[in-house]
Amino acid sequence: MITTRFGEDQWQKVLAESGVPEDSFLTMRSYDDAVTYSLAGAASTVLNTPVDKCLELFGEFWIEETAGKNYSMLMDATGQNIVEFLENLNVLHDRITSTFLDYKPPSFRIETLGETTFKLHYESNRKYLTPFVVGLLSGLSRRFNAGLTIESQHDEPAGDGTHTIFTLETAPK
Repeated sequence: MITTRFGEDQWQKVLAESGVPEDSFLTMRSYDDAVTYSLAGAASTVLNTPVDKCLELFGEFWIEETAGKNYSMLMDATGQNIVEFLENLNVLHDRITSTFLDYKPPSFRIETLGETTFKLHYESNRKYLTPFVVGLLSGLSRRFNAGLTIESQHDEPAGDGTHTIFTLETAPK
């Protein structure tokens, strides 16, 4: 995302600032959260942008670029609209769990409050990634042309992890 949106020179600055070796990235594996936090912090410093905004931008990029290009068939099979997609997101994660080493996916649960209003529960054993989920929702909104608005978000106690509840509004059909 840094290279695509900000250029190779900015990516090299982020790597240098983070202390993460460039050759530490392998496909099809998960990474220690310390790597993610180091890169997000470095991106924040280099781009002079808050960490939460960097994570949000990465979430949007992940949906639009990474998922759109590398997982489009799986994404298409997960839902025909944003609500259906979110309802089936745990199934998508179950499908890819065996593909990634040490992958512990988050869980999502959606509650219908009205025709266009929903609550989305995001639970993860990982902390501090809620802004990434905000970016994912933004990217999904564009993917499904849903006109999604996050009306509110609040965190619930979750021990060592995260439980964030979003109230979402989609554009009327």
